[in-house]
Amino acid sequence: MRRAHLAKDDLDWLPERYRLLRGAVVSGIWTAIGAGFAALLWTGTPIILFAKGFVVLGAAGYGAGDWVSKRLVRARLGKLASGKVDLAKLSNEEDGELVHVRGRVRAQATIPGFVTPERGVYRRTRVSFDDVQIVSEEAVDFQLMDQDGNAIGIEVEGARLLAHDEKLVSVASPEDFFPLAVPEAAQRVVQRYFHMLARGRRHVPSIKAAEILIKPGDELEAVGYKSRKIDPTVQDRMARETPMRAMLCAGRDLPLILSRVGGAQT
Repeated sequence: MRRAHLAKDDLDWLPERYRLLRGAVVSGIWTAIGAGFAALLWTGTPIILFAKGFVVLGAAGYGAGDWVSKRLVRARLGKLASGKVDLAKLSNEEDGELVHVRGRVRAQATIPGFVTPERGVYRRTRVSFDDVQIVSEEAVDFQLMDQDGNAIGIEVEGARLLAHDEKLVSVASPEDFFPLAVPEAAQRVVQRYFHMLARGRRHVPSIKAAEILIKPGDELEAVGYKSRKIDPTVQDRMARETPMRAMLCAGRDLPLILSRVGGAQT
């Protein structure tokens, strides 16, 4: 799985009731901002300070809306499904059932991070190309394993990671992040970066980044639709029985939702 989108569109997958909540939070903060700045203008505050404050606090409004929405979804992971299911019993669940499981990551393949040299199974990188923020995600299929060695497969196509992004920091090699500038707005910033560099300008657009990398051994919660897939590594079966592995995947009504237990949380 690989995708990139503008940060403002990061929660478009949320169920409608959570999107409405996010909008209500943002609207409330913006209303307070408008009242506050009206008072500042009345007192004769310079317009440049008004504009700068509007941008900063406006971004804070969107950030607060995202934070509240993610936190509520994560708090209700179990309620989205019928309840938490032990990995050992998952094979008994009907295919197509929405279930909630928990386990540690076991990986057969990994991908590298952009911010760190470590490798993992799910990379979420937030990059600020000047005033344009994008979210780039890449993941490979992996397994979740319980303390008894029972494992299920995780199909990452259509998966979403619920996590609060780390603080954006300046990067030493901005060019390393240019391949992530897939949205058109970010590509225009990259073009401006090279144009200004070619003209000898010292003040080029700033590039900042933050990253979350899910690694083998990390503990995750997952809510997804149960399915099965042929897996020759399955050992608990009859001699002539087709080796099937219980899987979790995204569905039509809800993506596969992943959330790390401990560490970076919403």
